[in-house]
Amino acid sequence: MFELLIDKQIGEGFFTSGITPDYVRSELAKVGAGEDVRITINSPGGDLWDCIAIYNVIRDFARNHSDIQITTYIQGMAASAASVIALAAHSVSSKNKIIVEDNSIYMIHNGWSVVIGDRNDLRTSADAMERTDDLMAAVYSGRTGKKVSEMKNLMDAESWYFGKEIVEAGFADEVIENKSEEKPEDFIAAKNSFIVKAQAYVLETQNAMKKNADKMQGANAKIAACLKLESAGGANSRPDKNNMGGCKMTAEELKKSNPDVYAAIVAEGEAKGASDERERASRLLAMGEKCGCTDYALECIKNNANPTDSAVIDAFMDKKVAAQVVAAQKEDEKNIPEVVPPKDNTQRDNAAVMAAFEKELGGQL
Repeated sequence: MFELLIDKQIGEGFFTSGITPDYVRSELAKVGAGEDVRITINSPGGDLWDCIAIYNVIRDFARNHSDIQITTYIQGMAASAASVIALAAHSVSSKNKIIVEDNSIYMIHNGWSVVIGDRNDLRTSADAMERTDDLMAAVYSGRTGKKVSEMKNLMDAESWYFGKEIVEAGFADEVIENKSEEKPEDFIAAKNSFIVKAQAYVLETQNAMKKNADKMQGANAKIAACLKLESAGGANSRPDKNNMGGCKMTAEELKKSNPDVYAAIVAEGEAKGASDERERASRLLAMGEKCGCTDYALECIKNNANPTDSAVIDAFMDKKVAAQVVAAQKEDEKNIPEVVPPKDNTQRDNAAVMAAFEKELGGQL
């Protein structure tokens, strides 16, 4: 059986890599002829657009491989976008089962986004988000058999399901039961504990994205400025070489046509450069202190050495070994007893020789 792992956030983020449509497509291409597939999910969710694409990649695969069985296994958590992806294979055929552990977690909610613009932009974004929520509610409705309006109410409430509750709500076919004796109060305590941890996990992902909202807004502002130039047909705007509808400008053109944007980009670059330089110097100094070669660390900072370069790391390790050898030699020297060389007794020795000589001659000299 081939296993497809969906064990990260959905989509590429500002802060970490994730599961993309290309990854899912390339993995499924490795499935052998007639080989059954298990999709193992443990994800807090992520990007909606990548979610839809991955959902459709799996559906397309299931339609084109109707002779095999695809089992979706929720190993830990299927939240947000991951909860949609978990339903993909089953939406093609009911023989494609969804199974969960008795301590797995499933969560559905409305999509959220970072929006920049005036009130009209905000209303337009809200309307678009409501339509995408309708799409997700339709997916949940198709699996559970409940009305779309009921699913939207559950999404509004941000609904969490635990273990067998996932099956009872209609999102899965089977729960893998724990065979040990368990009291009802133990189950409730375990459920609450796992849900709290899962909520923290999802919140951590959302907060990380919110912290990068200023970057997203800054990027949107720059794009908007570029598009305004292009739509106005300005002399300094022109389509890119791939005719993708974008706008390519030289630094000088941008400086003349939109000095505020140019200044913002320069300031952002300078701040980023200063931050990177502080981090580089700090890492080199830390390596120098650890390896006992601060002078070499200062030399590396001066020469713009990269602390992640394998040659630089090897050099620090060599310095560390050399320092350890010197330290060991000094320690050994402490155990060598101090020897005081004899004083010069040449005169005394000469007198002894003469006395012996006189004795041999019978005292005649």
